[in-house]
Amino acid sequence: MTLFNTLLLREWLQYKRAWIGLVLAPVLVLLALVPFSQVDGIDVPSPEPVALIAGLLTVGLVLALALAVSVYQLMGLARRDQQDRSIEFWSSLPGSHAASIGAPIVAHGILVPVVATLLALVGGAIVGSAMAFKEFGFAALQQTQWGALFAATLWLGLRLAVGLVLAALWLSPIVLALMAASAWLKRWGAPLLVIAVAAFLNIYKNETAAEVLRNALITQVAGVGRSLVQSGTRLVIDSDKEGHLNLQDFFNMLYGFPDYAREGLPQVLQAAWHPQFIGGLMVAGLCFWLLVLQRKRSL
Repeated sequence: MTLFNTLLLREWLQYKRAWIGLVLAPVLVLLALVPFSQVDGIDVPSPEPVALIAGLLTVGLVLALALAVSVYQLMGLARRDQQDRSIEFWSSLPGSHAASIGAPIVAHGILVPVVATLLALVGGAIVGSAMAFKEFGFAALQQTQWGALFAATLWLGLRLAVGLVLAALWLSPIVLALMAASAWLKRWGAPLLVIAVAAFLNIYKNETAAEVLRNALITQVAGVGRSLVQSGTRLVIDSDKEGHLNLQDFFNMLYGFPDYAREGLPQVLQAAWHPQFIGGLMVAGLCFWLLVLQRKRSL
């Protein structure tokens, strides 16, 4: 565990500036755009919807960037230590190759998206408050239901954190397969694997094997979506034909969101106990073993 923590610390020391910028840059840009922004297309007579919408846009932007950066880093992770020749140093430390590979995967694949999203919730609260102040002024902010917004934000953070971990596990067989291909076939490994799978699905599209693979990929991607957005309650608030937001529905949703999230967590955890989820983790374990094997052979 000590070596694993050291390897996690290595990732932080190596990428901390990029990770901090990943969260700060979108928040600062959105804050800078607040004076030039306005709410169009819908009549919002209360600051709470404006603050919530601006905050969610901030979180969505940071999350999208974090996921894109994480996938990019993971694709180059397989041969990173061989390219910079640091593999000799890490191999000289007491520990396993599995830890040397597993720690960066955990850091980039799970910790970065989760922590970035949680920090984005704080940044989103700042952006949302600034946008509400710009639209309604200081007097309206004093009457804002900050307690309800705070509770909803806390439960949203918990829901997203759990969802991101489950989404990472659903995606793990696909990502680790691409990483294993990159490790064994270098820079052309991942593109060749994608091309090979696409060609197989198109050439043998009427065959049973191709149908099984296609359904498996669809189920894996659907599992990612369910992990992030599955809820037993409809949370979309509609406006009328004149563009007026139904405030009663909005506040019912806002005050009820902690209960929705609390009820939704068991549902999303139960959905993870899917036979293909377990099978996907087994495939991910096989791909991880291939990464470890390639690392041993490269010494």
